[in-house]
Amino acid sequence: MFPQQPTWSNSRISLMQRCPRAFVLRYALAQVSRHHERGEILSIAFQIQTPWILLHQTIREVVHDYVEDHVNGTVWSNGLIGSRFKMDYEKAMQMRNQLIERIQAHNHHTSFQKRQPEQHLIDMGIKTCIKLTQHPVFQNLLVQGSIERIELTTPISYGRWKLYSAPDFVHHGPKGKSLIKLNLYGLPSRNNRERQAALTRLYGNHDSTVVLFSLKERKWIVNRITPMNNQVQESLNLVANDVEKMESILSLVGRNNDLSLIPLADSYRSCMHCNVRFLCPSQHGLEKAKAEQRTLMCQ
Repeated sequence: MFPQQPTWSNSRISLMQRCPRAFVLRYALAQVSRHHERGEILSIAFQIQTPWILLHQTIREVVHDYVEDHVNGTVWSNGLIGSRFKMDYEKAMQMRNQLIERIQAHNHHTSFQKRQPEQHLIDMGIKTCIKLTQHPVFQNLLVQGSIERIELTTPISYGRWKLYSAPDFVHHGPKGKSLIKLNLYGLPSRNNRERQAALTRLYGNHDSTVVLFSLKERKWIVNRITPMNNQVQESLNLVANDVEKMESILSLVGRNNDLSLIPLADSYRSCMHCNVRFLCPSQHGLEKAKAEQRTLMCQ
C-alpha cells in the first residue's frame, strides 16, 4: 500500500504518538489521494499552523537569511531584522488565512479561525531574532571559519531508512566541522538533547560537535555536544523501533483505505488543536468515537 522508503523525523514520530489516526491521514492518505478532493483537503489542512508556530517558523527563516547575507558580506541592522521579520510574519499569516478559506470553500468547518498578526507577537519575534544574532557564541561562529545553511528538508539515508534530522547550519572552523541546530520550542531534556545531537551528527563527521541553540523563556541557551559512536548507535536503535511502529500502523489501513483499525488519540488534549478534527469521528466526542471504533473492531 505504501511502498515509499521508510522515513523518520521528529515531527512524524511525535504526531504518531499523539494520534495514530492523524499520522495515517497526513503521511499516507493525504499522499496517495492527493489528486482527489478529500486528499486535497487533507493536504491543505496539514499546512495550517497556529500563529504561535508561525512565529517560530518565521524566526528560523529570518535567521537563515541573516546568515546567508552575512556570508556574502552584508550585515543586517536591527532595523532591517525587524522589518524583515514583520514582513515575513504578516505574509505567513496571510497565507494561513487563505488556506482556511480554501477549506471553507469545500463546505468544511475547521477549528482554526482566520487571524490578523498581533503586534506583541511581532515584537517578540523581532527581539528573539536580535538576541540570537547578537549572542556571543553565534557571533563567533559567524566570524571564525565559514558557515553554510542546510535546508531542514534535506534527508540523509541510513540503510533502508530516510532520516530527517538536519542541522540549520554547518560550520567549518579551526577545530573541524560543527553542526548548528536551533531548538525553538523550549529546552529539551538532557537525554533528548543528546539523542538529537547523535542523529544530527550523521550530517557531519565522527568527531563533529553539535551546537544546540535552545529558546527557553525568550532566552537562548547554548549546549555543545560531541556525540560518541555508541550514542549514535543507541539513537539509531530507537529510530528502528519508531520506524517499525510507523510501518505497523500503516499496514492496518489495507487496500481499501479502511481506518477502522487505526487507533484514535489517547487524550482529548491531542484533539483540541488538531488540523483534521473536522474529518475525524472525534469531532462529536473522543470517547464516543472510541466506543464506536471498539464496536466495529469486535464485529
